[in-house]
Amino acid sequence: MSNLKLIPLAITAAIGAQAFAAPVLYTNDFEEIIGDQFTKDTGYELDVVKMSGGNLIARIAAERSNPQWDLILFNGDNTLHSLNASGDLKENLNAANAAHLTGEAQALVPENSAYYPVGISSACVIVKRKDNDVEINNYQDITKPELKGLVGMADPSVAAPAYPCVAGLFHQLGEDNARTLFSNAFDNGLRIFRTNGPTGRALQSGEIEVALLTSQQAYTFVNQGADFEIIWPETGAPATVRAFGVQAQTRHQEATQAFAEWILSDKGQQFLADNGGSDGVFRPTIEQATEVSFGPGTEVKYNFTPVQFAYENDEAIKSWFADNAIN
Repeated sequence: MSNLKLIPLAITAAIGAQAFAAPVLYTNDFEEIIGDQFTKDTGYELDVVKMSGGNLIARIAAERSNPQWDLILFNGDNTLHSLNASGDLKENLNAANAAHLTGEAQALVPENSAYYPVGISSACVIVKRKDNDVEINNYQDITKPELKGLVGMADPSVAAPAYPCVAGLFHQLGEDNARTLFSNAFDNGLRIFRTNGPTGRALQSGEIEVALLTSQQAYTFVNQGADFEIIWPETGAPATVRAFGVQAQTRHQEATQAFAEWILSDKGQQFLADNGGSDGVFRPTIEQATEVSFGPGTEVKYNFTPVQFAYENDEAIKSWFADNAIN
């Protein structure tokens, strides 16, 4: 008698679907354009799942025992550092195109090459309506009495780029000085919006007159005709680093490797810069790719927060901010 066991058709179909389904990219950027272009350039299909930063992180955590993603592209390398520390990322990606990273970008790659930077921007430049004549030169100036109730920013517990902003200022200014800055800002009526989107809209409408916004959003507003002044303190502004990684147990080895090579190519990064709207306003990390003409350019100073600092202080900084933002 044969020992052959018949596998139910439904199980066979499920195995087949899992084996041949396209890899899944979780991202908070470029959701409208990245999948089609990647397929056009490489021949590999890609399923793109777009979420806000907080929801994306929560979903990965909820799926940890059965990951439904193969790739992550996230604006905030502190999140990739966290996923690396928890074993969620494949190590030693060995992307050949990594040899073409700029010196600035090479310094952002972890020792085990579990993720790579693909774009640099600021987590929070100061943006002011030009019809407000208060002089602002640095972050401390947002606490001036003349700006009471007129300054806004996104919630660092919700908006992906807002935590690198706050953590960056804690690192840049020192913990005591940063707490003083934000305490004074809260006392002066600092408005906290859920994400950068409503923060920007409040600035456009005049509901607020100064905002801490990502450089991507700020320069896009100005390029679209907004009468805003963008202020970079001489000491620099906190950077946010967009990075990508591969899920440690992915079954799509060839496709994920192709994605690594594509997004670390001048062709891939130039496409995202030229076609990504506000997401595309970034400093590329590949030598031959160029920033959009209306972006910050090479003269501005980015302050890079060590990912270990942002990772270790995540809960403490967010909790302190939330507790003290309640007026």
